[in-house]
Amino acid sequence: MTVTIRDVAKKANVSVATVSRVLNGTAKVSDEARNAVLAAQSELGFYLNANARTLAKKDSETIGVLVSDISDPYFGTMIKSCDMEANAMGKSLLIAQGFYDPVREQKAIDSLLSHQCSGMLVHALAIDDIILSDYMRRFPYIVLINRRLRGFEDRCVIIDNHNGMYDLTNYLIKFGHKKIAYVTSSFGISDAQERFSGFKKACADNNIEINPRLILSVPPSLEGGKMAAEQLMKIGIDQFSVVMCYCDTIAASAMSTFENNGIKIPDDISITGFDDLFIASCLNPALTTVTNPIGIMGKEALKLSLARYKKDYDFTIPQFKTELIIRKSVQEIKNS
Repeated sequence: MTVTIRDVAKKANVSVATVSRVLNGTAKVSDEARNAVLAAQSELGFYLNANARTLAKKDSETIGVLVSDISDPYFGTMIKSCDMEANAMGKSLLIAQGFYDPVREQKAIDSLLSHQCSGMLVHALAIDDIILSDYMRRFPYIVLINRRLRGFEDRCVIIDNHNGMYDLTNYLIKFGHKKIAYVTSSFGISDAQERFSGFKKACADNNIEINPRLILSVPPSLEGGKMAAEQLMKIGIDQFSVVMCYCDTIAASAMSTFENNGIKIPDDISITGFDDLFIASCLNPALTTVTNPIGIMGKEALKLSLARYKKDYDFTIPQFKTELIIRKSVQEIKNS
């Protein structure tokens, strides 16, 4: 049953006008009334409709998409694919950004929900699992991309992060690398955990000791890559032969920082990424990485979200496989 503003008012024991003032922020109300309204809104899952046409049509022509930063090539690739698929279905995207901040991600989700979208894709890195689970429970058409959330696996469009990083680590070890620096994401969500577990498993299987000093955690951004490179240079590049990065964005920025400080890739140190963004093949040297078909994942996630919105529970998406892409950023270590 559809929840209305009158239901919120009744639950909060205030007038409809008070609910409207609180949710629209159009006038001052007492803290007691505001808290009562917000509590009722959260419990009932009510959001003001920002698109009046939706009420008349009982459907929306928009699909909400939350990403961290549309200037990142990773998210740009995803959005382009989603937009093409949405356009083919006669719909358009409503895009929000979270900028790697849990509060902004939550506000962005609330904003998209207020537009009564007929589907929603969420690629969120910072928001807590508990809060995200609450949204997933109340809105069965929300689909997560590249994040595994317990209890909602059927709406998580993911890749095999563990084996992808395992294969890459195993390749490096077979190539003679034993002193490995690993740069993970500072957001400890499932994909980062799974990639790190793949790295650790490959090291264990090959009797390679992991140096805790060479495990760094940074934001998955250009700034994060710069931070990682600077920290590793302080440690000393003689302490490692290769830098494994959580994503291509970190790797690209780290490469630039190393090169700007006279450190040549791969002559002095090797480096790898993860995602196989288009920039990976354009870097000099081209980046060895692992595929993450984010474009296809976005397209399939959109289909899944629309299916769930229409209460179609038969449509499912299997876990995507990864592939090792060997390029020029890794040099073989001989006689090590």
